[in-house]
Amino acid sequence: MPHVEQDFSTPQSEALHRRSCQSLALGVSSGLRRNVGPVPMFFERGDGPYFFDVDGHKLLDYTLAWGPLILGNNHPAVTAAVIKQLARAYAFGAQHHGEVELAEILVRVLPGVERVVFSNTGTEAVQAALRLARAFTGRSKVIKFEGHYHGWLNNVLVSYRLKPNDPCATLPTCGGQPAAEFAETLVLPWNDLDAIAAAFQRHPHEIACVLTEPILVNGGSCMPCAGYLQGIVDLCRKHGAVSIFDEVITGFRIALGGAREFFGVTPDLSVYAKALAAGFTLSAVGGRAEIFRVLEDGRTIHAGTYNGNPINLAAAVATIRTLEEPGTFDRMRAHGLKLRQTIERVAVERGIPLVTTGVDSVFSVHFGLHAPPQTYRETLPADAVGYGRFRLAMLCAGVHLLPDGRWYIGAAHSDRELLFAQQAIEDTLTVGGK
Repeated sequence: MPHVEQDFSTPQSEALHRRSCQSLALGVSSGLRRNVGPVPMFFERGDGPYFFDVDGHKLLDYTLAWGPLILGNNHPAVTAAVIKQLARAYAFGAQHHGEVELAEILVRVLPGVERVVFSNTGTEAVQAALRLARAFTGRSKVIKFEGHYHGWLNNVLVSYRLKPNDPCATLPTCGGQPAAEFAETLVLPWNDLDAIAAAFQRHPHEIACVLTEPILVNGGSCMPCAGYLQGIVDLCRKHGAVSIFDEVITGFRIALGGAREFFGVTPDLSVYAKALAAGFTLSAVGGRAEIFRVLEDGRTIHAGTYNGNPINLAAAVATIRTLEEPGTFDRMRAHGLKLRQTIERVAVERGIPLVTTGVDSVFSVHFGLHAPPQTYRETLPADAVGYGRFRLAMLCAGVHLLPDGRWYIGAAHSDRELLFAQQAIEDTLTVGGK
């Protein structure tokens, strides 16, 4: 059973970070990783639901590399598929059987998806979806929502991390974002259909699409209100715009068919990445065949040297076939539900204000809140410092978590890991609350 160590020693990670800073800006490859650990942690290997760091710690992992490791590390089916493809070719820059096979699988398992295109990252796929929507409608404006993350490019990295007193407006998130690059992006509050309807009235025949995370995972795992997602789709159809679900996180995680299956709502386009290829770099856009005709008739293009890389597509085929095995999603959901119930029960017993939000395969923990938030702004009063103490205590107990309160559950998490994590929560939750 876990126990809380008094000193989580990381001398090798500290030394490697100092060395890395001499040549790699920030000493990390993504700025968000600076805050995952007492220092930026360096890892040697992963196996199933565990990470092993350079200082010899074995850590039960609920970060899943920020989401992609839906099957954990070293899954035999994925490893075998990748090794088999490696022996054939690294890349073609041309067509191959794997493209056809994966495209057919996606059309089969994703409700309402008739065509797909491949790219490499979620950021790329979002841009591809925006281009398709703009070419299809002949319009340029895009609606997105406060706290939603759609990649790091300037036209969508707006109003992502807000302060309580910030207005509801299109605001840059960081330096290096010229206003001209997000001039066609409109930002609205989420879970408010009236706000979307009003935007269509203010900008008649100008709005190309409405872009949303179906669950606001990046902003605290806020759930959509009843009828909200279908309302977005209906408003887009009424006003001739394209509805886009950014399923970079929820796709192949909350259900095999993602939000389309989970909520029973069919948008015009959906964007997929992360769990699609179990840790390999792959993204996709899928949706109505009519929209993809803008590629066929030359109104726009979709390009990329690494699009359809055979190694990554082989990993995706193996991933989806594994996720299709009976009971896979039931087990993930049950695991996550029991973790949420443990967190909430212990918090009540010890008088710690706390709520969990989201679905059981990906959820967020909010210290200091008394009701589940429905918008990003409602997450802002949460006690981030208290959660940070809890996260560090969990790390000392052998459980690796993300700094923003997200918990990712994967198919490699078994009852053994559940019992370990539950005991760690029992041992540490007081630390987080005081």
